[in-house]
Amino acid sequence: MKVSIVLPSINPHTWPSILNQIETAVGDYDFELVCCGPSPCGELGPDTENFKYIEDFGCPSRSFQKGVKYSSGDYIAFIPDDCTLDEGAFEEALDFIKDKPRNHGMVLMYDEGKGRQSKDPNYWKSSTHEDQRLAGIQPHWITAPCFMYNREYFIEVGGLDCGYEHINMNGHGLAYYTQAKGGQIHLSPRRIFRSSWTPPTEATILFQAYLQNDRPRFTDFWSQADAIEKYKVDFDNWEKQEEKWSRRYG
Repeated sequence: MKVSIVLPSINPHTWPSILNQIETAVGDYDFELVCCGPSPCGELGPDTENFKYIEDFGCPSRSFQKGVKYSSGDYIAFIPDDCTLDEGAFEEALDFIKDKPRNHGMVLMYDEGKGRQSKDPNYWKSSTHEDQRLAGIQPHWITAPCFMYNREYFIEVGGLDCGYEHINMNGHGLAYYTQAKGGQIHLSPRRIFRSSWTPPTEATILFQAYLQNDRPRFTDFWSQADAIEKYKVDFDNWEKQEEKWSRRYG
């Protein structure tokens, strides 16, 4: 079994370290790191084992979805490029998910900054987060900002809605749809990674995307009590998004 870790990133200097960390995190499982972004490969070339580079100048959601298209794993996963992976953690996650039905996904638990989110199961429930307390969302549903899914299932249900620029709110939406339609989102057996997250400011591009586009879009849709029945995403929706992300490139 093979997992494709798809990484939309403008920081190629982080890729060699992440590639090395993945090797110790997945144990004996096959893997590939698929990096998608505007930057040259840096130290990693096209012949680097277990590495694939996809050029894209779009927003992170578009880049991720495009990366999934060109991935080859049985499972696909999303992690950020500022993370430090725990040794053996992905191996345990794959051991757990491999025999589950194909419509079961997993939230990849993490700690960010000085937090210990991975130690609190309630942190991953929608009701814990103020921006998730909406009429179309059940309070017990599990959020999934970082995730792993069966690749065929992910593509079949449309993957991410790339109308969201940043990968966060659309990850929640996919997780909610999965749970509402008879699937399940599992917590990873233990923490997968820790992130050097710092509190966002309005000056950061991703936080601007959240404030100006992603959160209003999410709130408008999920405030509807029948949001689940209206939820529909086509996998190729990434092709309809800006080829060059104007928020970053003007």
